[in-house]
Amino acid sequence: MLLLAAFTLTLPAIPARAQDSALPSIMQAYELWRGGQPKAAIAILEPMLRQDTLGFTEGERGAAWDLLGSSYQDLQIFDRARQAYGQALQTLRSLRSAQAQYAAALNNFATLEQTLGQNDSAKALTKKAERIDEQLGDPAGIAIASTNLAGIACAQKDFKTARRSLATAIKEAQATTQLKDDDYATMYAVMSAMALHDGKNEEAISSIQQAIDRWIHAHGPSYFMLATAYLLRAKAWAKSGDYGRALADAQHALAIDEVGIGRNTLGYLTAETEYAQILRASGAKEQASRLKKEASSALAELESRQCNGCTIDANGFR
Repeated sequence: MLLLAAFTLTLPAIPARAQDSALPSIMQAYELWRGGQPKAAIAILEPMLRQDTLGFTEGERGAAWDLLGSSYQDLQIFDRARQAYGQALQTLRSLRSAQAQYAAALNNFATLEQTLGQNDSAKALTKKAERIDEQLGDPAGIAIASTNLAGIACAQKDFKTARRSLATAIKEAQATTQLKDDDYATMYAVMSAMALHDGKNEEAISSIQQAIDRWIHAHGPSYFMLATAYLLRAKAWAKSGDYGRALADAQHALAIDEVGIGRNTLGYLTAETEYAQILRASGAKEQASRLKKEASSALAELESRQCNGCTIDANGFR
């Protein structure tokens, strides 16, 4: 279950101060990232943070690093995302006025760890974020963290914990008006994954459709997270025996990934492997076998180049 980086910009309104303030540029980068343009956000943030000539406050600097990490993560440039998140956490953890942003950065680092299969690290980071949000009395933050914990538990096949965390997320979501379409979409995607595990295929399709609708409403039809959603719906269609719709959704997911992140990426190759499984189930065994072999080989090569042994000690960010 691929979780969404839950970047939350908790900076104050743009003040009337010198024109070399960093905040307007951070806000511009945030709007670009939120609109599905992570490359454009990076083009603004990288020079700002490297040159450091715009009079950052520490809260602004931490937020900028967090946003840069989310932008690199969206593009699956994981080593740079990791470095940026580390800088964000180091900057924000001691700022009493920026604890909500710190919790969001912990959540975002956790989604990176989960994407790379480091579920224990992801869980520790997310629990830390949840504790901070509880101390702050922030139901939106708790809902986001609990949704992510549910997704991590699904990945670990701990469905009892997943149900408990999802119930907390739903309860906290009802207590706030601060959640965005992205937050609800991720929640619906986790609901869909759990329904799929339970064999409730119609419920899985209904839930992921709500996620798709939310992401399209927020970002348009080419948003990168839609690839994950269409692939999840493809699996539900396949389990229902509707291979025509399953294959169409899987192909749509691959097309979105190809444009958004490229072919030689973890997301694309994982999706291609899932597509091969649906092909096999549909009866196209020869084509499926060839595709799975190619994808698995490319995926193994790619994973061997990922950072090995570079997980973090969550206790270090407190």
